[in-house]
Amino acid sequence: MSRKGIIKAKDITRRVLPNGIVLLVRENHATPSISLRGLVKAGGMYDGDDKAGLAEFTADALERGTKHRSYQAINLELDRLGATLGIGAGDESAGFYGRCLTEDSDAFLAIMGDILLHPTLPRGEVEKVRGEILTGLEEAKNDTHWVADYEFYRAAYPAGHPYHRPSEGTAETVAAISRADLTAFHRAYYRPDAAAISIAGDITPAEAEAKINKVLGGWRARGPAHPFAIAAVSGASARRKNVFVPGKTQADIVLGFPGVARTSPDFHATNVANMILGVLGLYGRLGDNVREKQGLAYYVYSSVRAGIGAGPWLVKAGVNPANVDKAIEGIEFELKRMSQEPVSASELLEAQDYLTGSLALRLETNDGVAGNLLSMELYNLGLDYLERYDGIIRGLTVDALLAASQKYIDLDHCVVVVAGPVS
Repeated sequence: MSRKGIIKAKDITRRVLPNGIVLLVRENHATPSISLRGLVKAGGMYDGDDKAGLAEFTADALERGTKHRSYQAINLELDRLGATLGIGAGDESAGFYGRCLTEDSDAFLAIMGDILLHPTLPRGEVEKVRGEILTGLEEAKNDTHWVADYEFYRAAYPAGHPYHRPSEGTAETVAAISRADLTAFHRAYYRPDAAAISIAGDITPAEAEAKINKVLGGWRARGPAHPFAIAAVSGASARRKNVFVPGKTQADIVLGFPGVARTSPDFHATNVANMILGVLGLYGRLGDNVREKQGLAYYVYSSVRAGIGAGPWLVKAGVNPANVDKAIEGIEFELKRMSQEPVSASELLEAQDYLTGSLALRLETNDGVAGNLLSMELYNLGLDYLERYDGIIRGLTVDALLAASQKYIDLDHCVVVVAGPVS
């Protein structure tokens, strides 16, 4: 590592295995354990509106039984090893992760490989998973924060776009998904040439490659690779939607517009501007003005949800229903100010210090290292990204932040959703 604790490119080994799996390894013998992060390009972007939730349902069901292990046997074996292993899916990819002692790595990886390659999707377990998802969706309908978020994406992105539909699906689509749908999705999208695995810890690159080849070397792709891209969208006319949720005393607001993709050259400037707007301290300028000075919100913050596609730049707030309009005015005031006036030098420095410092902290654990390596691979950032990161962030100027804010803060195409005791 460098003197600032940042991992250098020479410390990372990247291999493309014979079947197409990308393997990244960071050797660290400080403790006798390894952390693993993996992904398969098998997310909700491939669901289609009529099958919304299929990718997440599939991922949740994979560990419920394999050709060689029942669900109970998997859990008992992991408990015996003292290891953790999980799998899930989002809009863009399915992810799996785990930790184990070095001495247990062969047994741990054998379980992981069995789940990825040989799931049997037992009917009884599939129905249990379906029931859990449907219960979660039913409970979410009474969560004003979830309802506002759900309705925002439906309004901000057109039908057919991956961000228009929730990754967990809807009650109607989840109820209609069949076991055959799950089997077909796994067969089509879980493939080695769409997979990447990062391992950090007490293991050499040669050992990691041999172990992964042993458990996943027989994995084969079927048919041509699937496109991995999400189309950009043009913002619709500004709109506001109120959603009544009975029995609530708080209203939740989601306000935003299509933003920036993670691979965009504008990402870092936009992200730093967002830190100043609604992340730093007690949630940046928004927290200082809307919450502290005006007392209009219980909480208020902003986020840039950048992925393969241009996710939204969002502001979220929880407010007294009587203060909804004033809170929206306060939020829009800060958005306009961000796009019209340069931030101060001290604000920029605080954001730069936070981002460079927080990266160093994340890289202090093997799990943090594995997660960062996988993100670097997914977004094609380069093995030297961690070395360049400090310079990228420190090289941003107030003018660069202003230009990014002017480009992406778009109140003329702003969607506002309010959920709660509103009409």
